[in-house]
Formats: sequence, structure tokens, C-alpha cells
Amino acid sequence: MQSCQKFVLLASQRTGSQALNRHLNQYEGMVMHGEIFNAGFVGLRSDYHEKLSLPREGVEMRDADPEQFIARIFDDPAARFVGFHIFPEQTRPAILPVLEDQSVKKLWLVRNPVASFVSLLEAEASGVWAVHASDPLPAGDYRKKVRFDIDRFNAYLHELNLFRAKIKSVLFETGQPYFPIHYSDIADPLVGNAIIAYLGGSQRLDRFETDILKPPSRPFAERIENYWEFTAYFRAISTEALYAFG
Repeated sequence: MQSCQKFVLLASQRTGSQALNRHLNQYEGMVMHGEIFNAGFVGLRSDYHEKLSLPREGVEMRDADPEQFIARIFDDPAARFVGFHIFPEQTRPAILPVLEDQSVKKLWLVRNPVASFVSLLEAEASGVWAVHASDPLPAGDYRKKVRFDIDRFNAYLHELNLFRAKIKSVLFETGQPYFPIHYSDIADPLVGNAIIAYLGGSQRLDRFETDILKPPSRPFAERIENYWEFTAYFRAISTEALYAFG
């Protein structure tokens, strides 16, 4: 029997992690969970809540012994690959040994933080976090303009940069590589195949089945209410402050 390859996906909100999760779970032997340490829910893959006797709302059960919870996630005899997401706001002491463990491979998903932040504002304003092909389109104008909150963006960017610096520090000190993934590539099966190869697999897919609809791209001028304030801010900001752009 082949050993199970453990991995984590380093990501943040509105970077396409949910879509990437669905794509990777289409590979044979893949068990990719979601945000298992989200403050509001336990993001196991849907068929694992019953398997692990842990409901989605079982936050207190999870938090009673996070180390044991992670061990249960990784101890999956049915899986060839098993992993979960780590977001900036979900780091905790139990995560550090996972990051330091060289047997746990790292995938790192990034997106332009301005695009992620605007997408976050839109999702919060509309209440629409994902549009599925199997569901009717949301009623009303769910893509109306949002106000770009500069102070909140600065705090968001600071947290993102801090997360990135901490992760890079751990990986550098332990001599670990990571597989970089950009938001624009998550629907590309060639990238998915490369991820599987990085994890030690050999399966190849020609296409992904997906029910998450990606809305057509629109310029920021059509999405941001205070667009001129937005552009003035970015003309004045220093390059160093935008470290998270990568």
C-alpha cells in the first residue's frame, strides 16, 4: 500500500481556494479538506463530517484538542493525498509543527491582494460568496459598486504580509520548498497535474468538472464607488508597502 502524502494549501480569502479544492478533489485518492480551523465552522470535506463524527458546527470539539484533530485528519488510510487550507486568520500553535514538518508538502496560492480585497467587499455587500451553475442566479444587482475602505485595506494588507513573512521564515529555516499557484491558473488542468506530480502522483486530467461560475472580469472603475480616491491612494503608496503583491 502506498503511503499517504500530507500537504497544506497556504492561501487567503478570495484567492480561489474553494475552486482549486474542488478541482484537486477530482484526482483519484485525493482528500482535500477546506478551512478546518475557520473560527465559525469546521471545513472538512463534506463526506468526512460523518466519517470523523464531527459536524460542521463542531468548533468546540475541534478546539478541545487541535493537535489530535490534525492527527486524525492526516491519518487517513483511504487517501493517497490528504491536505487542508491554512488562512492568515486561522494560524494557531497547533499549525506550527505542520509547517515545520518536512514530510508535509506545501502549496501556496496567491492573488493580487487588491483584487482579493475588492472581491471580499463585493461578497460581503451582496451576500453572494460563490455562484454555482446548478443554482439560479442571485436576484437583483448583486455586483453593484462597493466603497474601497483604505484603512481596512491597509490592515488587510498588513495581516497578509505578516502571514507571508511568518510562513516564509519557517520554510526558509527548515529548508522547505513550496509549490506556487496563481489565481489565474487554478482552472488549468496542466497546473493541477503539476501539483499532483509535486505531491508524488502520476494521474493526469484533461479537464476539470466544475459548478462554480467565475464572473466576467470587470475593471475596478466599474466596481469601486470611490474610484478616484482609490487611484490616488495607489499613486502615493510605496512599493515596499505592497509586499504581498509578490
